[in-house]
Amino acid sequence: MPAYNESATIADTVRALRRQWSPPIDRIVVVPNNCSDDTAQIAAAAGADVHEFPGHNPHKKAGALNWAITNLLPGLADDDFLLVTDADSILHPDFTQHAVRALTRPRAGRRRRRPVGAVCASFHTSRDGTSLLDRLQRNEYARFARQVARRMDKALVLSGVATLLQVRVIRDVLIARGEGRLPGYRGELYHRDTATEDIELTFAVQALGYRPVAPSKATAITESMPTWTALKDQRIRWQRGMLDSLRLYGMNRRTFGTWVRQIAIYTGSLLVPAYLAFLALFLAVTGSLPFDPRWLPLTGIFFLERVWTVRSGRPGDIVLAASMLPEWLFEQWRAGVYWLAAWKTVRGADREWINH
Repeated sequence: MPAYNESATIADTVRALRRQWSPPIDRIVVVPNNCSDDTAQIAAAAGADVHEFPGHNPHKKAGALNWAITNLLPGLADDDFLLVTDADSILHPDFTQHAVRALTRPRAGRRRRRPVGAVCASFHTSRDGTSLLDRLQRNEYARFARQVARRMDKALVLSGVATLLQVRVIRDVLIARGEGRLPGYRGELYHRDTATEDIELTFAVQALGYRPVAPSKATAITESMPTWTALKDQRIRWQRGMLDSLRLYGMNRRTFGTWVRQIAIYTGSLLVPAYLAFLALFLAVTGSLPFDPRWLPLTGIFFLERVWTVRSGRPGDIVLAASMLPEWLFEQWRAGVYWLAAWKTVRGADREWINH
């Protein structure tokens, strides 16, 4: 568990790891990452082994993870499991049970499928926040979890919230990096030069023929961003990480679906500005706005979908979904952030490193 100034949350995270019961977690290792607070002392008091990084860590989260994994690997067998988690994640007590089961389940049926190489948490945000920003993120995460479930638990990203890997897969990635079959640096599991090391690891695992999965029952709670600025920085980093990984791996049969999704995101984000421009032009020419009642049933279906997909949330979250306009505006804001991330990537701007 790499941790950067996480004194407010790390004790709860460690306690949640200690509550895992089937199988239990044998050892909890916290790596303070350039901390200036008492994260290390609080983690140790909660029952974790604290491994202080020697000196300054120039490679941020990826550097802390690579250093710790390099030190741990010689004492691990191929069939051991290694769980990487953020210092503000709260895992459900059954997480390891469902994650290990998904990682070791025998392939059944006649259809030949790739073996599972890593298991990511199906994560949500805390139900405590009541601000508009909290509710928007909570609804967004709930819908994302449903999308993963519809894809038969296929993980789009091995999120840093919590990812379980078998040691033999880690060694496969390290060997491939050393031989030049994967981008990255010899002896390092996580690519230190990408904006998001977890997205690149997802590509690496897939490139070696493994499947990343996110079982719906292997759940965790992560913190939402407290401000719009923090959320913007987080989403820019995530999107730049995705674009970094696509650049590194190119287009092939493993990455084709991701390329299609990204093209769809950017193309779809242009539809609203194009439609608004059409309405403005129509109003300027005719003096009125077009209306066709045949669109009302489609609008009703869209309304029901927005409400149904967050039906398990708090009443205020459901009301927010039913009002539609705030979430619609949020999606337009998010589209703008995607374009800003693309612009920063093209320009080669320095990456913004944040806690999450």
